[in-house]
Amino acid sequence: MRPPRLTLAVLALVIGQTTWAAGPPANPKPASGAARFQPIPSARFKLGGEVGRRIDVGVDRWLVPAPVSNPGMLDMFRVRDRKPVPQIVPWAGEFAGKYLISAVQTLRMSDDPRLEATVRAFVSRLIAAQDADGYLGPFPRAERLLGNWDLWGHYHVMLGLLAWHERTGDLRALDACKKMAALVLKTYPEAKKSFLDAGSQEMNLAIAHGLGRLHLVSPDPRLLPAMKAVEKDWERAGDYLRTGLAGVDYFRTPRPRWESFHDLQALVSLFEITGDAKYATAFLNHWWSIRRTDRHNTGGFSTGEQACGDAYEPGAIETCCTIAWSAITLDALRLTGDPTCADELELSLENAILGAQHPSGRWCTYSTPMDGIREASPHAIVFQARAGTPELNCCSVNGPRGLGMLSEWAVMRKYDGTIVVNYLGPMKASLTLADGTPLTLETRTKYPLDGTIELAVNVAKPATFALQVRVPGFVDTLKVDVPGRSFEAANRARFLRTRREWRAGDVVRLRFDLPLRAVPGDRATAGMASIYRGPILLAFDPRFNAFDADALPTLRPADLAAAKVTFPPRDAAAEAAGAFAPQLLVEVPTSDGRVLRLCDYATAGASGTPYRSWLPMRDLPPAPPLPVSPDVGATLPWGPFAVAWRPSPLAAGTTYRLVVSGSPDLSSPLFTVEQKGGSRLVVPEDKVALLKPESKVYWTLTARNAHGTTASDGPSRLLRIGQRGARPNADAAVLGAGPDALLVADRLAGAPRPEYGALEPPTGIRPAEGPDGKAGGAVETDGVHGKLIYGVPGFPEWEYAVSLRVRVGAIPDHLGQLVSAWTAPQDDPIRVVIEKGKLYARIEAGGGVSTDPGVPVPVGKWIHVAAVKRGSRLTLYLDGKPVASAPAPVGVRSASRAVALGGNPRFPGDEHLNARFADLRLFARALDDAEVSRLAGGP
Repeated sequence: MRPPRLTLAVLALVIGQTTWAAGPPANPKPASGAARFQPIPSARFKLGGEVGRRIDVGVDRWLVPAPVSNPGMLDMFRVRDRKPVPQIVPWAGEFAGKYLISAVQTLRMSDDPRLEATVRAFVSRLIAAQDADGYLGPFPRAERLLGNWDLWGHYHVMLGLLAWHERTGDLRALDACKKMAALVLKTYPEAKKSFLDAGSQEMNLAIAHGLGRLHLVSPDPRLLPAMKAVEKDWERAGDYLRTGLAGVDYFRTPRPRWESFHDLQALVSLFEITGDAKYATAFLNHWWSIRRTDRHNTGGFSTGEQACGDAYEPGAIETCCTIAWSAITLDALRLTGDPTCADELELSLENAILGAQHPSGRWCTYSTPMDGIREASPHAIVFQARAGTPELNCCSVNGPRGLGMLSEWAVMRKYDGTIVVNYLGPMKASLTLADGTPLTLETRTKYPLDGTIELAVNVAKPATFALQVRVPGFVDTLKVDVPGRSFEAANRARFLRTRREWRAGDVVRLRFDLPLRAVPGDRATAGMASIYRGPILLAFDPRFNAFDADALPTLRPADLAAAKVTFPPRDAAAEAAGAFAPQLLVEVPTSDGRVLRLCDYATAGASGTPYRSWLPMRDLPPAPPLPVSPDVGATLPWGPFAVAWRPSPLAAGTTYRLVVSGSPDLSSPLFTVEQKGGSRLVVPEDKVALLKPESKVYWTLTARNAHGTTASDGPSRLLRIGQRGARPNADAAVLGAGPDALLVADRLAGAPRPEYGALEPPTGIRPAEGPDGKAGGAVETDGVHGKLIYGVPGFPEWEYAVSLRVRVGAIPDHLGQLVSAWTAPQDDPIRVVIEKGKLYARIEAGGGVSTDPGVPVPVGKWIHVAAVKRGSRLTLYLDGKPVASAPAPVGVRSASRAVALGGNPRFPGDEHLNARFADLRLFARALDDAEVSRLAGGP
C-alpha cells in the first residue's frame, strides 16, 4: 500500500510531470524566453563508477591521441585550396567541431592535464586555419558555403569554439565565430540568397542554431533576421515549426532524419531570444513525439538514421542519432524542468551511450542495435576514412559527446537559484552559489547498481538555498533522511526539494529498491520484453550462458522475483587481455529448469558476441497503446469523432479504454469509452453531448489484458472542440466510409456504380464479360485512355488493403497500373502494377517499397489480386495466397484523395493498362490471410 503524500514545511515534493500538449510549459517562467534549468559552465566534476571509468579511458585512449593519430582532422583545412583537390566526404568539415565539443565538455569532468594541453593546441591550430573572410571549412574557395554540408560543418565548429570560449574566456574563439557568422550572412541573406540553395537542407539549415547560440553569447542585431530567414526556408524543407505547432508526429514530417534535431534546437534558441512561446511549443511537441514513437528500449534513437515511427523496429541505431537525441533531450530538460527528461538522459547514458563506446575506450560503434552485434565505426563506415584520418568518421568524433553532455545536466541551476541534482551516480561536483559561495556536492553511492544514495553538502560557510534532487521515475517508494528528519514517501512527485540553511557536513540520504521489471514489446517484438534493473537494461550474451540466442527460454514475470544479482569484481589483468567484466550479472531461473544469465546492455557483446535485449516472455500486460489520431492540438468540429491508435498484433486479447477529461492531469474524467481489440473507435453522440463546443479537452488511452493494464506514454493529448455544425467526413480515412472499414466498394457489374467512394467521370471503358463468363459482369479499360478514378476523403496511414479481380488483356511495354493512388512525386501510398510482365505491390513515399521479385501475370485469365499494408510489411496476394512481401514504412503520410483502376489517377503520362476489372474493394484496415482467401473465393 502506498503511504499518503507528505506535506512538510522543510521538505516538499514538487510535481515534475509536465503536461505538454500544444501550449507552453504548465509551470510559469519568470520572464519570456527563460529556461527553467540551466547548465553551470563553471562547475567541475569528478565522476566515479563505470561512467567515471569510461570518461577516463575515453580521455586516455581517444580524446588525447585522436588529433595525433588523425592529423588530417585539422590539416584538411590547411590544404583546402591545394591541388589535387582533396577527396573528402561532404560532411568532413564537422569532424573538428564534433571533436572539440566532446573534448571541451569532457574537460569539465577530467583532471588529466594532457587533455587540457591537447584541446588548447587544437583550438589554436583550428583558429589559425580560418581564412581572412571568415571561412573555416575544408572545401575549395569556389565551393565555400555553397554546397556539400559546409554550413553544417561551420555549425559544429561554431558550437565547439563557443564552448571553449565559455570555459576559458578565450576571445580568439569568440572572434572566429563572429567571422564565420559574418561570412554566412554575406553569402546568403545579404546576397539575397535562400539558405535552401546550400542543398542538404536538414543539415545545412542547422546553421540557425549556431547563429542563435552565438547571439545568446554575444548579441548581434543581424543574427535574428538571418535565423528568421532560415525559419521561412524551413517551410520548404523540414517544416519544423508549423508541423510542431500542428502536433504532427515527427516521423511524419518532411525531413525526419536525425540531423534535423539540430534544426529543432534552433527553435529553442528562437524561444530564448524572442520569448515567443510558439517556438517552445513546436519543439516540445516534436520531442514528446520522438520519445513516444522512436526512442528505443536502449535509450537510443533512429532506425536507419531517421525516425520511422516504430520504436520496436529492428535496424541500425546510429551513434550520432543517439547523441543528437540526448542533445535535444537536454534542451527539453532546460525548457521544462520535467524530470522525465532527466530520466531519458540517464536511460540513454547508461545503455545506448555506454553501449556505443567500447569498454576499452578505444573506439565507438556506428550502430548499437537492440539485438545484434557491435562493430567499430572505423569498420562499419570505413568509407569516411582518408589518408591522414584513418579513424575519423561522424560517430568516432561525436560519440564522446554522449558522456561529455553529462557535465551539462548532472547538476543544474534553476531560474530561481535552486541547485538541481539530476545525476545520482558517484560524483563530486564543485560549483558556486549565486552569491559566490563555494559549494561541493558529493554523492557517495554505487548507484545505479545500488539504491542507496548519500548526498553530502559542503559549503564554505553556512548558506541558505534550495536543493532539488531527482527521484527516478521507476522508483515506487523511497526512504528519505535530511538533517533533523527521516520519513518514507511514495514517489508521486519525482523531485525532492528542500530549502534550508546548509552547513558543512549536511547529508541527504535516499534509499529505494531496484527490483527487476519487464517492459512488454509490441509489433516486431510482440511476445517479448525488455528487462531493466533501475535504469540499466539487461541483455543476453552467450559468453555467460551455455546456450545460444536461438534457444532462449521463455520467461514469465514471476521468474524475475527469484533472480539472483551479483556484481563481478574488476580484474585489471583480464581487462588488459581484453576480457571485460560486466557491471552486473543477473541469474534468472526459468520454468524449464535452466538458468538465464543476463548482463548490463552496456557491456553485452563487448567481445564481438551476438546479444539480445528483447527476450521471449509470456503472461505480459499490453505494451503502452500509442495514439496516432487526432494530432496533438487538432481542432475538430463538435460532433462524433474518431480516435485511432497504433495497431498491435496482440490487439485481439486487449481492451482499450479512452479517457477524456477537461484537465491535463485527467482528474475528473468527462467520460470513458471502451473497446475490445481493434485500433480505432468512434466516440458516440451521447458522449459527445458531454462536451462543450469551442472548448479544450485532454485524452489518453489505456490497454488492459488478463495480466495487467498499461497507459499511453507521455502527457495527455490536447484536443480542441470547435463550433457546432456539419462535420466533414474526415474520419473516413481512419474508419472507412462504410461497414467493415470500406473506403471504396464497386462490383463493376458492366458499369461503375460505387457503393462507397466518389466516382469521377470515367474514360475509355466499356462493359465486359465477368469472372463467371456472363456479359456485363465487369468493365474493361482500353489501355490507351481508360481508367476509373474514385475519390476518397483521405488515405489511411497505418494499415489498409485493396482487393479486386482482374483479367489482363495485354502486357504493356510501359508500366501498367492495376491500382494506383498517386497524387504527387513520392506520394503514392498503394499501387499494384505490371512491369515487364510481372506483378508487384508498391508504395512510393519517401523512398520506394516493392514486393520483389515480381510474380508472372497470366494474360486472358481472371485472377484475384490483393495488396495489404499491415504495420511495417506490404504483402501481395494472388488468388488468395501471399506470394511476395517487402518491408514498408510503419506510417505512410499521404495527401492522396483518389484511387484509380487501369491507370494513374493524377499523372498525365502513359501508365494505362488494358484489362477487365470486377469486385473492387479498398479498406481502411489490414486484411488477414483468411479474409483475403475468402474474398478470392467469390464476389
